[in-house]
Amino acid sequence: MAARRAPAPAASERAARAARSDADKGAAHGRRARVRPPSAKSLEREREIYDVAADIFHRKGYAGTTLQDIADAVGLLKGSLYYYIDSKEDLLYRITQAIHEGARRTVAAADAVGGPPEQRLRALVEGHVFAFRDWLAWIRVFYTEHAALGEERRREILVERRAYQAYLEGLLREGQEDGSFCPDLDRRVVGNGILTMVNSVYLWYRPGRDAPIETVAAAYGDFVINGLRCPPGHDHGGPLARRQGLC
Repeated sequence: MAARRAPAPAASERAARAARSDADKGAAHGRRARVRPPSAKSLEREREIYDVAADIFHRKGYAGTTLQDIADAVGLLKGSLYYYIDSKEDLLYRITQAIHEGARRTVAAADAVGGPPEQRLRALVEGHVFAFRDWLAWIRVFYTEHAALGEERRREILVERRAYQAYLEGLLREGQEDGSFCPDLDRRVVGNGILTMVNSVYLWYRPGRDAPIETVAAAYGDFVINGLRCPPGHDHGGPLARRQGLC
């Protein structure tokens, strides 16, 4: 399988954790204990397993996929998969972790842009869309199969989502306060609308068939920013603006 352009997310962090913990829990899960950090080749193989798992989860569904399916697709014995994972759910969980790590990088990159909230919001929206360029299969699985995770892991997902949404709503508030965005807009409603729009790219976008992802990202950025501005002659003294303390 051809390597993706983006590196495996947090590979070095996972390697360090694996080196510390595998000796203790490897036997319990049937995994071979790693006595030293994995090699670059091992990490590349691990990424391949995740790529293949995401593709099969998307095609067959998480419930309909077996570890044997994944092992066959990557040319490993089923037992050899336990060198890299603890269980099928572990694969799904690490895929969701990778998407969250990518979201945190998108927030950090948007924040690093600096400048007015309008610029940072555009960077956030465009960065969100850019993720579909390198992680399309993973993102599809993230949105369609995360409910199969255990309760504790699902709670982690909700915490991550709320943090991302809070950052977005913070940008909306800043833009309303400095006059860039209409103060009569309900930030929660608008924030959910923006996230629903950008998250749904995975439903329709197909590389090679649709416009380049850079074009899609720019169009979404323009759509969001232009939609947040007040129309000419708009009265800024609406009841919602007053309730939000913006006038």
